[in-house]
Amino acid sequence: MSDDLLKRHRAVMPAWMPVYYGDDAIEIVSGSGRRVTDANGRTYLDFFGGVLTTMVGYDIPEINEAVTRQLATGVAHTSTLYLIKHQVELAEKIARLSGIPDARVFFTNSGSEANEAAMLMATNIRRSNQILAIKNSYHGRTFGTMAITGHRS
Repeated sequence: MSDDLLKRHRAVMPAWMPVYYGDDAIEIVSGSGRRVTDANGRTYLDFFGGVLTTMVGYDIPEINEAVTRQLATGVAHTSTLYLIKHQVELAEKIARLSGIPDARVFFTNSGSEANEAAMLMATNIRRSNQILAIKNSYHGRTFGTMAITGHRS
């Protein structure tokens, strides 16, 4: 990785959004399967997997094909406020496989959003603002998830 890229990162990103390895930060330029390659050509086995949001590996043919099919529709993203056939089909499959009677499926784009939704739902249903969480555990980087755990970073 070039020192210039790290300097540029530090110039525009907040200090509380660090990169691993400090001055020896790794610039990931490509990936295949479960491995990533840095700007210097060094290959690593990736145990971090997209920070738990897209833990699908890299350059997986089935995923590439699904993304390509979706992009070909001209609709890369929309909102759950509209009917989305594939989303309904996936929710039906998840509900069926869960074995939960009358199951409901809620899609989120991150663990933080899932945890925020769970807290909102739990406090709303229980009519209580009390949340039990393990101190210094990690549940995301949103205000709510950081506030309940006392995990500053």
